[in-house]
Amino acid sequence: MIIFGWGKVTKKFLGAIGRLQCGNCNNEAQWELCVLRVWFTLFFIPVIPYKTTYCMMCPVCNSYIEVSKERFEELKGALSGGIDDAIKYAGKTPTQISYLKAMEEQRRREVSEKE
Repeated sequence: MIIFGWGKVTKKFLGAIGRLQCGNCNNEAQWELCVLRVWFTLFFIPVIPYKTTYCMMCPVCNSYIEVSKERFEELKGALSGGIDDAIKYAGKTPTQISYLKAMEEQRRREVSEKE
């Protein structure tokens, strides 16, 4: 007996792209650039991705805005820090990353005020 299915969705977050107001939850937050993939599964193990969606996602309610692949590549190239942030924040959730970035910004302001 072979058990197969589809619908397993994975999210890959690539970084924050800016503060935007969500049309769904009306919160202003640091939106994330992400790739959503829907997988074909075999024995509940994701095997083959059959749909890829490029999007910007609200971290509060997880609603998203789809973007074209070209626009996605532009936004991905414009991410500040790119690889450095990927290494620096490896293993952190988007909420933790936003918090750490806010704390770094606060420290920078405190240092600039002292000077």
